[in-house]
Order: sequence, then C-alpha cells, then structure tokens
Amino acid sequence: MKSQSPRNQSASGGSSDQQSNNNRGVDRGRTADSRRKAHSKITFGDALGFAIGDTYGGGSGILTGTYLSVFWTRFCGFDIGTAQSIIGAAAMLSACSAIFFGVLSERFYLFRLGRRFGRRRFFVMILSPLVLVTLLMWVPGMPKVLYFLVYVLYVTLQQMFGVCYSSLPGEMTRDFAGRSLLSTVRMFVSGMSGVLIPILATAMLTWLGEWHAYSYQAFVTIITVMFAIVTFASSRLTWELTPEEAGFGDDELARRRAARHRRGPREIVQALGRVIAEYTSTFHIATFRVHITLYLICLTLMDIFTQSFVYFVVFDLGKTAAFASMLLSFAVIAEFFKPLWGWLFVHIGPRNLYALDYAGALIGLGLLFVSWRLEPVLPGGVWTACVIASSIVWFVFRSLAGTVPWLVFPFIPDVDMIVTRRNRASIFSGITTFLRFIFSGLASMGVGAFLAFSGFEPDKSGAQTPMAVNAVAFVCLGWLAIGFIAAFIVSRRFTLDQRSDLIVLKEIERLKAGGSKADVEPHVRETVERLTGVPYERCWR
Repeated sequence: MKSQSPRNQSASGGSSDQQSNNNRGVDRGRTADSRRKAHSKITFGDALGFAIGDTYGGGSGILTGTYLSVFWTRFCGFDIGTAQSIIGAAAMLSACSAIFFGVLSERFYLFRLGRRFGRRRFFVMILSPLVLVTLLMWVPGMPKVLYFLVYVLYVTLQQMFGVCYSSLPGEMTRDFAGRSLLSTVRMFVSGMSGVLIPILATAMLTWLGEWHAYSYQAFVTIITVMFAIVTFASSRLTWELTPEEAGFGDDELARRRAARHRRGPREIVQALGRVIAEYTSTFHIATFRVHITLYLICLTLMDIFTQSFVYFVVFDLGKTAAFASMLLSFAVIAEFFKPLWGWLFVHIGPRNLYALDYAGALIGLGLLFVSWRLEPVLPGGVWTACVIASSIVWFVFRSLAGTVPWLVFPFIPDVDMIVTRRNRASIFSGITTFLRFIFSGLASMGVGAFLAFSGFEPDKSGAQTPMAVNAVAFVCLGWLAIGFIAAFIVSRRFTLDQRSDLIVLKEIERLKAGGSKADVEPHVRETVERLTGVPYERCWR
C-alpha cells in the first residue's frame, strides 16, 4: 500500500482542527485506494518494480568483495593485511547497524518523515543519493582512516537497505502466490546482477587496462550510478502498510507523544533493554526458530564453499585458479531455475522444497567428490566434462539453498502477528542479518583454524601434504555434506505452507473485526499453536 504523498498526508496533524480533519479525510480516501492495491493480484510488473532494487543488494557485495581489496593494494598504498582488516572490522559493524535499522524502521511511522514517505521505502529512497558518496573509496591518495570511514558508510547502507527492503513483500500483499512471485523475481534479479557485474568489470578492465586506477573507477562509477537509479525507482514502484494498518493510528500517536520526555541514564538503559527484548522475542515463534536455523546453516555453508573452492580446485583437483573461475562461471545456469523454484514453492510447499534442495545439494557434492577421486584415471576431456556437469548440479541446488529462505521470509511476520498484533518484519529482518554476519565471521575463523591445524599453506607453490589436501576436501565437501544432512533433519519440523498461512491470515482478520477468541475453530487453534509454539490463549494480546 503506497505511502501517502505530501499533498495527501499531514505528518502529525495540521495547525488547526479543520486542517487535521481535512487531512484525515484525505488519508481515509488514500488508505482505501492503498487497500484496493494491496488486495489486487500482484503482477509481474509489480514484482519487477520491487525486484530491480535488489540489483544493489546482489551486486554491492560482488563489487567490493571482488575488486576493492585489489584496488586498495594496487593504487592506495595498502598492504593486504590492512585492507582485509578494514573490510573485516566493517563487517562486524554492519551486523550492529542491522539491529539499529530494524528498530528504527519498525517505529518510523512515529515520525513525520515516516508518515510522509513510508517506514520502509524512505530508507530505500535515501540510499539512492547516499550510495554515490561511497565512490570516494575508489579515489587514490586519501588518508587510510578516510577509506575506513567511507567503507563503514558503505556497509551500513547495505544493512539499511537489506533490513528495510526485505520487509516489503510482507507489506505489499498477503497473497501467498503474490509474495512468492515478488521473492522469486527478486532472487533472479539479484543473482543476475551478481553475474553481470563481473562480466562488465572484466570487459572494461580488458579494454582500459587493469593496471590503471581509472579503469576500476570507470566501471565502479557506472555500476554505482546504476545502484542509485534502481533503488530510487524501486522505492517509487512499491508500497507498504499504511500507518493505521501497521498499528500507528491517531490513538497510538497521541499516546506516544504524551509519553515523550527527556530520558535520563536509567530510562536509556531501560529502553535498550526493551530493544533487546524485542529482538529476543522473535525466538518465541516456533516457525521462526526453524527458519533461522535453516537459514544460518545454509548461508554459512555457502560462505565456507566460497572460501575453500578455489583451494579445492588448485590443490585437490590439480588445476589452476583460472580453471576454478571457469567452473564458477557455470553458476549462471542456476539463475534460470529460479522461476521453477518459485512455482514449486507454491505448489509443493516449503518443507518439500527444502527436502528437494538438500537431496540435490548432497548429490552435487557427491558428484564433485567422485570427480576428484576419478581425476587420475579418466581421460582429460572426459574428466573435464564430468567435473563441469558435477559443478552445474551443485550450483543449481546451491542456488536453491539460498533462495528458499527468502521465499519463506515474507510469511514469518504473519505467524508473529497473531501473537503480537503487530507487523514486525523489520525486526525479523534485523535479527536475521545480524546473526548472518556473526555466523559468517565464525565460519571464516573456523575454516582458517582447521586448515592451519592440518598444515595447509596456501602460499606454497609446491604440493601440499596428504593431510592438508584431505583437509581442504573435507572443508569444501565434507563440512557441507554434514551441514545439509543436519538441515534436512531440521527441515522436517517446518510446517508453514500456503494453506496454514491462509488460516492464520483469516484468523487475524476475524480477530481484527472484533471476533471472540472463545469462538475459534479447533483446526484454527491447532494451526496457530503449531506455527507459533504459543498457546492460543496467549495469542492476540
């Protein structure tokens, strides 16, 4: 539901009762229009308008993760240790900023800017000009502290965008198929941006020469301007819950304003305690506990694979880093499966799609293991075809492992809402992003410690010891296989699907309309208690 325009909405009331009444009258008309939009069928155009914003979400990490360290060490006087330390420290700060933006976005309708521009879309909109400032990261000759500060801004913007943007599908529609379409198109656009940006970078660096700073600056400027354009366009082509539907009507605003006063240290500590309680309360929801477990397992496994695959190709398969890059390029094939994943999500349900995903991923890892063991005995051409086919199978199901959690995410706030009576999508997004970065950091340290213990020396030009070679394979393939088996077991407890989500939504509407909790039907009670993990009597309080 699109937030009201400046002409149609007063932020906190007019200068007179008449003005206030006029504004409320216009607001009611605008709310009715928004409600009709929200209850209409999500079209592909609507989904594309939302999804183009994730060109930034999918491409920003590729841009800095692949090229920034190279640029700093070649043209800005950094050693590799300093460059990676800045990137690592900023990643930890970004985890904390996700928590902050989750709380701020959730309460932004209390402020004039939120009621005028939207509590989610406002932050997507202001990203557009702010992201241009981060071009300073690509200017040689600045003080190192300035590079650090600008990079901190960059990762903070990434988290601001991720928390608020990921909350939009749950606000744009309550239709299961509509949300699935939004998430499916989003994941396709995000994945394609992660593929096309390196292609553009390779072309420009080849054309202009990779040993010139202006070569990097040219393609980075093009990509950053594109980020600014698509995020602004997405903020205008999406909509969200109105303040009234999100629980920020006139009564709530009046109560908040009446309670507003200068806070002392004790009250600040109490407010911080409430924020912590708000985030920890997300784990009271049974469906979210299963979802976050699967999400963290799968995304952490993806990080481990990314960190170890080149080592596996070089030291286990005996090939070059260029050969590893060639295999990685076949990941583009997986992007064309994402519409199929969205269709299966609706028609067979998340739990069955999880099972398909983990079974396929285990098959892909098994084929890569077989390719490794057969490398000494198969003819070169036959073996190359086998390892390419094995990689494609793995990349297809690796893509599905990253897609399913985001197809599921828009429905989690529905389950929470029947307990808390609020849409807390940004709170769930904030805690998810925070834990994602914490676990990613822990996984990186775990991989490094395990390989170091095995005697693995990545800078060594000769052969590794057998123990080190096996350790690399165990990290790249064995750890992932163990993780997917664990995820499969956990996924059997995931019971949210289209039918159960519709039951929850209908019960929310009944209770909103003044229905009595005592009149709940038995199958509705059972569904609500199963999804929330909370006795029905404690819901909607």
